[in-house]
Amino acid sequence: MKKILFTSLLLGSCFIISPAFCQQNDAKAIEFLEPHLQTMFQVLNTKPDTISTTCMDSLKKLRSFKEKLAKEMNSSDVQSEINATILRTLYTNSIQFCDTDVQDICSHRVEPPIRKVCKELSSQN
Repeated sequence: MKKILFTSLLLGSCFIISPAFCQQNDAKAIEFLEPHLQTMFQVLNTKPDTISTTCMDSLKKLRSFKEKLAKEMNSSDVQSEINATILRTLYTNSIQFCDTDVQDICSHRVEPPIRKVCKELSSQN
């Protein structure tokens, strides 16, 4: 009986702690992903005509979602958790979808400042 009670308490505490833990992980992931995407964006800006449709669409989705979040200041904790997860996913997708374009730009002759950014990106991967 004591074993069942202990297991129930342990599992119950995991369900209570999990959402806060996930939200914290999403926030940390976003803190890491945002500068990485900004660095990639520096490269993409050098040749905007070569950006693929999938990359452009993912960047647009990310931007529109961030604008939506800016308008919705008051949201519940649950909605904030969901928004953080969605935002993390949008950042991850944008990085994945734009990585090929960045690599393509970096593989050609680029200006020295952009070459430095390309080296920085390749060291992060």
